[in-house]
Amino acid sequence: MQYTKPSREDVIPARGHWAAELRAGELLRIEDLEGSQAVDLVCYDLTDLREKFWAAHTAKLNGTIYVSTGHVLYSDKARPMMTIVEDTVGVNDVICGSCSYALDVVRYGESQAARGCMENFEDAVRPWGLARSDIPMCFNIFLRYLVEPDGTVSIDHEPPSGPGDHMTLRAERDLLVAISNCPQENNPCTGFNPTPLRVSVHPGTP
Repeated sequence: MQYTKPSREDVIPARGHWAAELRAGELLRIEDLEGSQAVDLVCYDLTDLREKFWAAHTAKLNGTIYVSTGHVLYSDKARPMMTIVEDTVGVNDVICGSCSYALDVVRYGESQAARGCMENFEDAVRPWGLARSDIPMCFNIFLRYLVEPDGTVSIDHEPPSGPGDHMTLRAERDLLVAISNCPQENNPCTGFNPTPLRVSVHPGTP
């Protein structure tokens, strides 16, 4: 895919977070710089921040929990928010949700629990007056969350992304987009080694 010069380009450090306002038609490119790095993304309607990404509607309206190129991210009002226009990995998830300190206390014990994606999101959206209660279940990019025939779910494998793999999403309306570069070290969703991401915003056609 050909890209115009980005209007913004940032490197999100390992365990870091990012948020920005996108205009309808703009493209958001998310690149895994070193490989095996899961990415959590949420978004909000910029004209009404109460309307936000909704994982369940996204799964139902696309007919799959493994969304990829051509699929649409929907809001809690079942309106299009972003469209995936390029995905070099093809393995993403809408049912696993975000890690958090509280969750990891339960899963791994207090001695191993650390700051998670929910805490990242809290910091990312705070400048827009949003709080933890405003953060929806996320879209997990480059995350292999297996669902077995008997309903068993697990994160048993490292993310399938390699260095340079990327996803590009088109904003279907004016949005606030927040990203957590997953800091998890207690399971394979970062290969037990969180690494940086590159994000860039490119002009597009509304």
